Amino acid sequence: MGKALDGVKILDFTHVQSGPTCTQLLAWFGADVIKVEKAGEGDATRGQLRDIPDVDSLYFTMLNHNKRSITLDTKSPKGKEVLIELIKQCDVLVENFAPGALDRMGFSWEKIQQINPRMIVASVKGFGPGPYEDCKVYENVAQCAGGAASTTGFDDGPPLVTGAQIGDSGTGLHTAPGIVAALYQRNTTGKGQRVLAAMQDAVLNLCRVKLRDQQRLTAPASCRSTRSSPTRSSATRCRARATLRAAASRAGS
Repeated sequence: MGKALDGVKILDFTHVQSGPTCTQLLAWFGADVIKVEKAGEGDATRGQLRDIPDVDSLYFTMLNHNKRSITLDTKSPKGKEVLIELIKQCDVLVENFAPGALDRMGFSWEKIQQINPRMIVASVKGFGPGPYEDCKVYENVAQCAGGAASTTGFDDGPPLVTGAQIGDSGTGLHTAPGIVAALYQRNTTGKGQRVLAAMQDAVLNLCRVKLRDQQRLTAPASCRSTRSSPTRSSATRCRARATLRAAASRAGS
């Protein structure tokens, strides 16, 4: 018996952790994942946290097995020709570049649609549409922006991030079902679409129950008090309430 995504081709422009987590999951489900790496260097994580000299690091291999890799100079004319052919042949392009990087490469959403109208383009970014959408984000920032850090630690100490990579790997895990849903809808429409997963939103989704607990346990007066500085506990809960209100407002707009 074959796997669920047999025959699906993924053009993987991801690096480090969030994007590779997504494409690795798709590869486990049977997709043919073609990982595109920087010419002459490869993925930066091949050499990071290396345990044995002159071999790929465990950090790289644990996030990129089940994939095929190529290196490509997308700035050269020949490299662009190869990329165009890959876009024609693949079903999904996944990227977690800095905001605007794909456009600067000359492969905007509109350009990709001209090449292959059935192509699904999935992006992992730090923030969704709004005032912070052009900001770069890494794990600790995602956990703070998504409210998770406000649920961790002790009353007399600072907010703390969790060791679980809910910002990076968590967002990759949110991206994968979005891609699968887009592939399913393409069966009806015949067209590709864009999929966006924001790290802030993924973190908020993963800690939403804990934030609810903090909101429930907080007396409204503690957020309005002006007679003294609030304790870390009440301040933390106030931040949690504000995060929930902002998320609810964005979801309703």
